[in-house]
Amino acid sequence: MMNVFKLGAHAFVTRLHALLLIIVLLVAGTVSAQDIQDMQRSNNVELLAWVGKEGSDAESKEAPKFSVNEQVILYIEVATPRWFTGGTHIGSVEIPNVMSKQRNQLATNYTERKGGQTWSRQRWEITLYPQASGEFVVPPVAVGVQVSTADGSKVAGTLYTRPIKFEASMPSGLLSDESAWFTATKVSVDQKWTTSNDELKVGDAITRTITINAQDSLSVLLPDLLSNDSTASYQAYPQPNRLDDQQTRGDYQSSRIEESVYVIQQGGEFTLPEHKFQWWNSKNKQLETVVIEGRTFKAKHTFKSFVKAYSGWLVGSAVTLFVLAIAVLSIHRYYRSRPAPPWLVFRRMVKANRWGAARASLYKQLRSNTGKLEMSKASDSDVWQKHSQRLQEGLEDASLMNALWKGMQALKPKRFKLAMPKALPQLDELRSRKNTRKR
Repeated sequence: MMNVFKLGAHAFVTRLHALLLIIVLLVAGTVSAQDIQDMQRSNNVELLAWVGKEGSDAESKEAPKFSVNEQVILYIEVATPRWFTGGTHIGSVEIPNVMSKQRNQLATNYTERKGGQTWSRQRWEITLYPQASGEFVVPPVAVGVQVSTADGSKVAGTLYTRPIKFEASMPSGLLSDESAWFTATKVSVDQKWTTSNDELKVGDAITRTITINAQDSLSVLLPDLLSNDSTASYQAYPQPNRLDDQQTRGDYQSSRIEESVYVIQQGGEFTLPEHKFQWWNSKNKQLETVVIEGRTFKAKHTFKSFVKAYSGWLVGSAVTLFVLAIAVLSIHRYYRSRPAPPWLVFRRMVKANRWGAARASLYKQLRSNTGKLEMSKASDSDVWQKHSQRLQEGLEDASLMNALWKGMQALKPKRFKLAMPKALPQLDELRSRKNTRKR
C-alpha cells in the first residue's frame, strides 16, 4: 500500500514539474516577444536609417537633394552591444515613382567601440532610383532582429525605421521626362561586328553587339538602342537583351548587352545606322552624349536577288525592246513593197561613196524643193554659197553632201499657210457702191 502511494506521489510531482516548465517557457516566450522594444529603449539595440552618403547624419531634418534617375542609397543599420543570434531580415521598400533594388542579399558585418563597449553592427544597402521630380518619403521599413540578452537568452522581434524624406529634380534644362537618358558616374560603350562570311552576299548575316557599362546606375534604365529597324536592304532580328547589376566592395556596376542579327536582302552598298544617347554625369555635374558609329557594308547579288531587286527595270526594258522590235519589223515590212524614202537612199549613196549618184540626187531634190536648177541660186547665205562652190569644184566629201542635203530641206516651202481674209478692203468696196447708187 505504501509503494502504491509513493508511485502516485512521484507521478504527481513529475506532472507538476512538467506543467511548471511549460508555463515558464510560455512566459519566457511572451517576454521575449515583447523585450526587443525594451532592449531598444534601453540602448541595447540600435536601429538607424538614412539616405545619401555613408556616414550622413541620420537625424538630419533637412531632406537631401538628388537628380532624377540618380542612384540614391538607403542605408539600414542594426547594432547591439551583445551579439546577433540569428540573421537580420529587411522588408521590401515600395515608393511611388521610385525604382528600388537590393543588389546584395547579405549585410556588411563589423564591430565598433562605443562608450567602452564593443558593438556588433550589420549594415544593409538598398538602391533607389527616382523617376520623376518631387519630394519622396521612404516609409517605415520592417527589420527582423534576433539578439542575445544579458542572461544569455535570445530575444527576437521586429523593429521599424523612421520615415525618411528626400527630393529629386531634373539636373539640366536640356533634359525632359519624354527624352531617353539616365544618370551615372561613369559610362563605357563597346561595339562588336561579326559577319557570316568575309565576302558578303545576299542571304548572309551580320551580327551587331553593343555593350553599355555604367557605374552607379541600373541596367533597366540604360537605353534600348537596337530596335527592329529593318529596311529593304536588310531584315533585323533583335535578340533578347542581357541585363546585369552587381555590387563589388561598395561599387555598383550595371551592364546592358544588346545584339541584333541583320540578314541581307539586297545586293549593293548599305549602311547600318549610328546610335546616340545622353547621360547625366552626377560626379562632374554635366550632360554627356555618346555616339555609337554605324558601318557600311557591300554585298553581292545572287541571281534570285538580282531578279527581285531589278524586276521593274527588267520588265520595262523587255517591254521597250518588244515595242522597238515590232516597230522595226513594221517599218521593214512597209518599205519592203514600197520605195525607200529619199533621205535614206541619199545616205546609202554617200556611205557607199557613190558620189555621182549622190550629186544627181542633190540636184533632183533641189529642183523638187526650190524649182531651181543651179545650186548657187537656191540661197544667198554665205554658208550655202561656200558649200555650193565646193560642190562645183568637184569635192567628194560626206560631210559636205550631208550639209547640203540638210540645208536643202530647210529651203523646202511650207505646205500649210493660213491666209487671213482682207475684210477691210471688201467693206470699203461695198461702201463706195452704196454711195454711187445714192447719187
